[in-house]
Amino acid sequence: MKKNILILGSGGREHALVWSFVNDSQVGKVYCAPGNGGTAKIAENINLNLSNHLEIIRIVQEKKIDMTVVGPEAPLAQGIVDIFKAEGLKIFGPDAYGAQLESSKLFARDLMAEKKIPHPDYYSCSSIEEAESLKAILGLPLVLKADGLASGKGVFICKDDKSFKKGLEILFGSDQFAQSSSRVSLERCLEGEELSVFAVCDGNNYKIIGCAQDHKRAFEGDKGPNTGGMGAYSPTILATKKLLNRVGSEIIQPTLKAMAERGYPYTGFLYVGLMLVKGEPFVIEYNVRMGDPEAQVVLPLLKTSLFDILWNATERKLDQINIKLSSETAVTVVMAASGYPGKYNKGMRIKGLDSLGDHLIFHAGTRRDSHDILSTGGRILNAVGFGEELKYAIADAYDIVSKIDYNDKYYRKDIGKRGMQYIKRGKL
Repeated sequence: MKKNILILGSGGREHALVWSFVNDSQVGKVYCAPGNGGTAKIAENINLNLSNHLEIIRIVQEKKIDMTVVGPEAPLAQGIVDIFKAEGLKIFGPDAYGAQLESSKLFARDLMAEKKIPHPDYYSCSSIEEAESLKAILGLPLVLKADGLASGKGVFICKDDKSFKKGLEILFGSDQFAQSSSRVSLERCLEGEELSVFAVCDGNNYKIIGCAQDHKRAFEGDKGPNTGGMGAYSPTILATKKLLNRVGSEIIQPTLKAMAERGYPYTGFLYVGLMLVKGEPFVIEYNVRMGDPEAQVVLPLLKTSLFDILWNATERKLDQINIKLSSETAVTVVMAASGYPGKYNKGMRIKGLDSLGDHLIFHAGTRRDSHDILSTGGRILNAVGFGEELKYAIADAYDIVSKIDYNDKYYRKDIGKRGMQYIKRGKL
């Protein structure tokens, strides 16, 4: 019998998850709560507040949902998995204790230190004065990270005293991050190449389902403020088979072992953000869900049924799954509103969506208004291109971008450029 699936969330990552399940022959009805203008076209949106866990449970029981998949990190940190399990309902994602791998940077750093998982030197600090004294120990450049959730925007790379003081003022002297920055992780700044590895875990076992390189900064050349992500491509040649084996044995497996030893076996997505320093992997961050926009390039390349992977993970039978990936490359370009991640306009009417044919585009910040699609967020759409080589996938993605129009349209024009530079240098 086909299974009914509920996806929690409203962004491009959730649209990619919905798309994966809709195209799975084992899946019946797919719901998305609250969803967006894109998910409304291929699934049924349910207008829910993700903080209202009891209402979500009521809907799951009413709609006879067989498995719920949590998209964003906030409901996980708030303990939605714990509540579902207490009700005997199947849900994919870590419990509140496991979610601390993302919801507390210092929890994650302490775990890495305990298990000797490679990571940058760090200190916990709770005031500007404490951070200033710790700066004298590590020296510049430094990285400041809000301990709690900050939507990918609570990270400040400080190369000089001016940027260090500005970061401290924002974290400790303003209410931008509220309680999330009551403590700050002050870290040695590592220099190297960044990439992300994505795994599904069942408490004991893990399966790597892909890798990607994200583009976090708002402007070309990786300049400007941090954002939730302006684009990504998958795979990257930085992720050699040897490197992925090391990530599994030296990072993912010790992490799962630590969580199990503490009495909280970790089930869910595990996103490992890495910095390669002279070829050696260091963990920059953990996330406890799929990345956004990385999910938009990783999931379309996954040839094994996502339903099979996640269902077996909830049953602790992940070892029975073989992961198969496409040989193609995927690139996503985030189409945003001018001004993002600062102030930006909403409510723009989006034109050109009906002219895309078989091209793939995931909605992020949109809603359907009768026959129109209107923007509701800073990151609006994700154009996804494919090709046998990275350069063809880049061209395909930007071809989609050229077909879409709305007021205040903004996007980076260099997504995938770093990958092309690696290829030209023969960096394997």
